[in-house]
Amino acid sequence: MNIGDQVRLIGIPPNLPVADADLPTKAVFDKFLGNVFTVVSFNAIGLAELPIEAVTGSIGETIWVEPAFWK
Repeated sequence: MNIGDQVRLIGIPPNLPVADADLPTKAVFDKFLGNVFTVVSFNAIGLAELPIEAVTGSIGETIWVEPAFWK
């Protein structure tokens, strides 16, 4: 996998916070399940950075996802 490749979010990490008024992480991931995103970077431990602004409408918004949850 390389920067610029497209990946589909195929799963949701099981240990995400379920509900937090300031950061509803689980609800955010639920919206993106099955969507295709372009990888913009990788961090030192192999998480892919995916831009989610096409779904949220918030410019510059991204999520970091473990390889087990995208293909």
